[in-house]
This record gives sequence, structure tokens and C-alpha cells, in this order.
Amino acid sequence: METRRRSPLYIALSICLTAGVFNFLSRFTSSEKVISILRGVDRRGVAMFLLLSMAMSFFRTWRYGLVLKVSGHSPPPGPLFLIVLVRNFLSDLLPARLGTLSYVYLATSRLGIPLSSSVSSFALSFLFDIAALVPMIAAVALLVGLSHLDKALPLLFASALLLAVVTGGTIFSLPMIFRLSGRIAGSLPVLRDKWRDKWLDFCAEAEGKLWHAREEGIFLRLFALSLLVRLAKYGSLYVLLHALLRPLEYGVKELSPAKVLLGLVSSELAASLPISGIAGFGVYEGTWSLVFTLLGMPAELAAATGVSHHVFTQAYGYSLGGLALLLLLAIPAGEK
Repeated sequence: METRRRSPLYIALSICLTAGVFNFLSRFTSSEKVISILRGVDRRGVAMFLLLSMAMSFFRTWRYGLVLKVSGHSPPPGPLFLIVLVRNFLSDLLPARLGTLSYVYLATSRLGIPLSSSVSSFALSFLFDIAALVPMIAAVALLVGLSHLDKALPLLFASALLLAVVTGGTIFSLPMIFRLSGRIAGSLPVLRDKWRDKWLDFCAEAEGKLWHAREEGIFLRLFALSLLVRLAKYGSLYVLLHALLRPLEYGVKELSPAKVLLGLVSSELAASLPISGIAGFGVYEGTWSLVFTLLGMPAELAAATGVSHHVFTQAYGYSLGGLALLLLLAIPAGEK
């Protein structure tokens, strides 16, 4: 009952937030300006964006396949790649990145992977995805510091250190977390015996697979693949921004990689918050506009690029993800 009451309120707040942000951004830009930027996008830059975006999905597929392999499963790379494309699409569509959980459902239902293996591969990939931000934030801190923005240096290094400690601790304690979860569920009298037994079996299997993954020594490879995922992802977004602004004679000098990465990461994190609503519209553009304005971009251009960049990436992601979902549904379910 509480969820039913909260859901309409959440939707209403998300709509109000999105409307408020776009109303604020309308003071600095217009739909005509956004359309003009999209129409003038450099096509060679778009081609490079598409190449890097597909590389990101390739590395993400490789990473899932690596964890599943040590769990005793070798799903066909084609359907697994399609699942990754659907996961990317739903991750952008649903608030708080809840769409990433679609990987667990699709890997279980379409590839016949046991739930414990799907969840353990998802959990490790998710945590290493966050861990890969640590060296990137540290690199940004150094580059931003060299750009005479020394006030941001301690904050960025502190963020990288905190992220390293939290994600590293969680990765190495993940098997124990599943064990503790099983013990807690086993002591709850409100659970029926059937559901308690299923949960205990699931936690025991997931714990075993996580211990096995650690013993196989794949963590370094997972980190390397996660770093490649992050580099390809933010590289594609950086290249797209260049493609949008190249007709306006913006180059590397005006769009330094460190500053752009800081703006991209800030916008992505803001869109991952529960308050962001569907597709992150509103919060993403507002954060983008604020951060890029603080980094020296004219307010009008920051607002226009925030909207045009987000619209382009969402249209691309939804088209590709929708097509991947149709292809995936056409393939017979079950692990090959």
C-alpha cells in the first residue's frame, strides 16, 4: 500500500523537477539553438562516437562472459552482446540505473544461466565498474590541478580515495555479505520454509561462485576490462561533444579532456540519482549546464549542448536497444 501511494508522488515530483530544470534552462537557450546544433553535427565525429560506443558494449560483454565462465557457463557471445545492448538502453531509461538489473533477468530467462551465477556476475561487474572510476578521477585531479584549479584538487583526490576504499572493501567482502544475508533470512520466522530454503540455497551458491571467482584470479582482468569500458564510454561522449561543437569552432583547447570528463561524470552521477526520473531528463541537463558553466563554457552554450548531447545519446541508445531486444526475443531461450 505504501509503495502504491509513493509511486504517484514520485512520478509527480520527477515531472515537476524536470519541468523546473527545463524552464530554468530555457532562459539560456532555445529549441531552435538545440536543433541547429544537432543538424550541424560533424559526421566523422558521430562515426567515431558509434565506434567507441560499440567498443564499450564489447568490453562489457567480455567482462560478463569472463565471470560467467569461471562459474561454469559459456553463453554464446552474440545473445550476450544483445543482452548488454538492452541493459544499456534500460539503464538510461529507468531512474537510478535500475535498468541495469535487466541483465540478471535476461541472462537467466533467455540464456538459461542460474540466478546465482547471473547475480554474482552482475554484482562483480557493477562494483568493478565503480572501481574503474578511481584512476580516472585521480587523473582528472592531476590534470585539473595543472590547469590552475587547485581548489578542486583535494576534493577530487578525497573522492577517489573514498571510492577506492568503499568499492575495494565491498568487492572483497561480497561473499561474506551473501553468507550474512542467508543467515539473516534463515533466522526470520515470518518467511515460509519453502522461500527460506530457496533463499538459503541462492545465497550459498552465490557465495561459492564469488569465492571461486577470487580463487581463479580474475579480479585484475575484471578491473582492466572495466577500465576499458569506462574509457570507451567517456571517450565516446567526449568525441560526440566535439562533433556537436566543431561547427562552432570549438577544439581540444576549448574542450580539455580533464574538464569535459569532470562535466560528463558529474552529469552521469546526477542522472543516476532516484530523483532524476525517467531517462534522467532534467537533472542531467541541469547538472551539465551548471558544471560546464563553472568550467568556463558560456551559459547559453552549456545549456544548449546539455540538451542536444543528451537527446542524441538517448535517441541512439533507445533505437539500438530496442532493435537488440527484438533480435533477442527472436532467438530461442536456453543456454547453448
